[in-house]
Amino acid sequence: MTTTEDASKVLHELETKLSAACSLHDATQSAAKELAYSAHTGNADDRKKLDKLDQEAAKLAADITSLSAAIVVARRHVAEALAAETDDVARDKAERALALLDDFTKRGAKLDAALAAFLNEYAALSSDFHKLDALGFAPTTYALVKSNMSAAVTTALQFTEMRQGFLAPHERRNFVTVIEGWGRNVRMRATARLNSKAAAKAA
Repeated sequence: MTTTEDASKVLHELETKLSAACSLHDATQSAAKELAYSAHTGNADDRKKLDKLDQEAAKLAADITSLSAAIVVARRHVAEALAAETDDVARDKAERALALLDDFTKRGAKLDAALAAFLNEYAALSSDFHKLDALGFAPTTYALVKSNMSAAVTTALQFTEMRQGFLAPHERRNFVTVIEGWGRNVRMRATARLNSKAAAKAA
């Protein structure tokens, strides 16, 4: 198959030839005009030169006609090659899109599963809080749990297209640091309680 580059090269060569033929034809006609008077008033040498120039001009005129016809075909070849290459590019993009689509369509299930896992973990966290609260070791209030967990979600999403709000740096949270902070609070209090009981027994 002819490439656009090859077809364009042929077209350029034909156009260059046409331009040269047109220039030479114009020069030949101008020279013939200069000899016309003397050639037709008895100067035999000029007559011979004029006849030769007329022959050259006729040949060049024929070349110009055929080159013009060839250029029409060459331009069509360029257009056809370009269309074929454009179609090849479009087909390649379509194939790549189909290849990506398999993964793309699986993302929904993965996102739903991840969100379900997140909600399950949050439900388990809430349950743990209530159990700690029942034991008298609530790390904070449940209102603060909800507030901080909501802030953690907002922080995670605020630089994505799913942003629900924007928090100042001091308002931002993440699940690990918040929960670990609460855990340290409970651990210190529970350890202190156990240590105080052990000290009382030792006394």
